[in-house]
Amino acid sequence: MNKEEFQSRLEKIESFIETIEPSTLESKKDEIEQLINEINELLTFDPENIEILSLKGFYYELVNDYDNAIFTYEKILEIDPNNEIAKQSRKDCIYFYKNIRDLEERLDNHERKYNPQSILEKLPLRVLLSAKIIILLVIIFCYFPFFIFGYNDKNILKINDKSNFQTLKINSASEYDYLSKQQIFDIRKNHVKNSLFSRENYEPNASVFGNIVGNKPWWGSIKCSQLNYKGDYHENIQGPSKVSVLMNNPNTLVGLSLPYIPWDIGTNKEFCTSDYSKFLPISLQYDKKDKLIVAKYKLTKNFLRLRTNINGKSTRYVIQLSGLNARDFGYDNMYIFNTKNIKMYSENNNATEDISTFRDYIHLGGSCKYKDGCNNISPMQNNLIFSITNLPAVINVKLWKTKPINKYVKADMYYKIIFEE
Repeated sequence: MNKEEFQSRLEKIESFIETIEPSTLESKKDEIEQLINEINELLTFDPENIEILSLKGFYYELVNDYDNAIFTYEKILEIDPNNEIAKQSRKDCIYFYKNIRDLEERLDNHERKYNPQSILEKLPLRVLLSAKIIILLVIIFCYFPFFIFGYNDKNILKINDKSNFQTLKINSASEYDYLSKQQIFDIRKNHVKNSLFSRENYEPNASVFGNIVGNKPWWGSIKCSQLNYKGDYHENIQGPSKVSVLMNNPNTLVGLSLPYIPWDIGTNKEFCTSDYSKFLPISLQYDKKDKLIVAKYKLTKNFLRLRTNINGKSTRYVIQLSGLNARDFGYDNMYIFNTKNIKMYSENNNATEDISTFRDYIHLGGSCKYKDGCNNISPMQNNLIFSITNLPAVINVKLWKTKPINKYVKADMYYKIIFEE
């Protein structure tokens, strides 16, 4: 088998697995049973191929053979001890296996104790077996949905080869001060026209952009506030408008912003004068096959050492995810399904726990303290606020247009944010 044939067969296996859903398990039973033979053939060609071994582990999960699934993931960890996907999968299998065994024992004990001569004993074996399978699937679906829906998330996390990714253009920020609402909309339309989300007759989403007030100032590119300031706050509207980082770059479905502007206290001089504090990506890439956008941002080690006071508590500088662009294109629902070196600001009810809804919109407000107010993004969304504990750091986000039945369902779009030095 040559490399081209190997890759082709691998892609067919992956494509088939992606089509498996709870409703198709029975109809694809024969194909699923043949799957292990195909996987084993590829492993004879490359026995330590982690990608193939991961598929083998997932196969065993699919057929409820958790002993072999655990064994397979342990083999992966022998090859790559730092493989986070294998670690988590092994942990999930052990947990699931234990709970299923406990449940089966309780059911058996219950039957023996209360129904020794029940009608079930008179039913054909095939009927009993089918009923047990249905009950097991219901249990998995209700209590362990990761095993049915989780394959796509695992697949996204293991993507390293970006040779087939499309490089997306990054547009610089611009000044919106005192432009009419129509002028702002025309700028937005032009950028959307040159984005992945271009479509005929595009109009900015009214729930996101409808409250923009024309001929007014906008929050500027200020990064730090002056202590003991006594002026008219005109500095807050100077320079490129802060929200233009997002509006000029529709492909940044999940953007970044500082929910709290720090004081300029001298020790944070680097941050207050840096380019990275604009939170404009240094690169954007798109994988059409997996519907994945990867946004990279530059930070410094010094940023990790900076502290500020929020609600009487000293904390690292915090960053908030912004779904302004995601909402504009209908991706209202999101879930953070994997992170690295990230700490969520709210320990409970944050976006790493379950599906959340973006609420970003633009309106005229008084937070800039400049006369008559400024156009800016609201509201504060504590469940989307986080800090970075080390570099590199990563946030993986799932996006859906319609809220799914659970957080493990395949996303309509995946979005990865990477912070690096």
